[in-house]
Amino acid sequence: MKFSIIIPNYNKAEYIEECLNSVINQDIDNSKYEILFIDDESTDNSLEIAKKFNEKIEIINMKKCGAGGARNKGIDIAKGDYIVFLDSDDYLYSNTVLSELDKQINNQDLIFLNFIKNKFGNITEIVDDKTNIFEKIKSTKLLGCPTKCFKRSVIGNTRFPCNQRYEDINFTLENLCKANTYDYFNDFFFTYRKTENSNTTSEINAEAMTDLLIEITKLYYLCIKYPQYKEALLYRIKHDRLEERMDILNKLIETGNNTFSDKF
Repeated sequence: MKFSIIIPNYNKAEYIEECLNSVINQDIDNSKYEILFIDDESTDNSLEIAKKFNEKIEIINMKKCGAGGARNKGIDIAKGDYIVFLDSDDYLYSNTVLSELDKQINNQDLIFLNFIKNKFGNITEIVDDKTNIFEKIKSTKLLGCPTKCFKRSVIGNTRFPCNQRYEDINFTLENLCKANTYDYFNDFFFTYRKTENSNTTSEINAEAMTDLLIEITKLYYLCIKYPQYKEALLYRIKHDRLEERMDILNKLIETGNNTFSDKF
């Protein structure tokens, strides 16, 4: 099997049908990919909607592990040579993207995926710069795991943190450190929809800032584990405003007032 499409879900009933239809209706042979829909104890009718597709997808129920834990479960049971992550409020750009990706893959460790960003109706085309891996590790802002197609054997034992915001940061950067070969998808692969209750639009509170700082400081472990990229990782850490973020966290905890949403 070539692809495992891992779709974590929590209370995105409004968007699930469009998401799953975009994956099910691909023009590639069904035997070439599997769809793993992992629900994290949704309280809306997400599961009822997903069960309409029961013959074409595998539904897995989790117990409050967050997007990271749901993705981990998907990785653990995936059979595909390559893993694609798709959030349940997003959808594939066209019904040909998997077959086009299949044609383009030639045993690369990683494929960078362009996407369309739909921010409350404002549409932007996001095309990844064709720079080398060192520069990606040093400064890329595209750390969301859906922006990459990962070779499963390269992921290995790397996993996401559970029940934590910004869980993509270290997972994506570590797999960039591991990748020896890579390519860029020729077209747009998916549409990213920014919704009101997503992590990227939620309020910056003390818990969220703590999660972010945890992920940033974990980069020091990557410096030790992948010394060939130490310079790039240290550059990223030093330019990620740790002192300023620590000051904000202190103020959030002291006062409980959030005045930083526009800045962070």
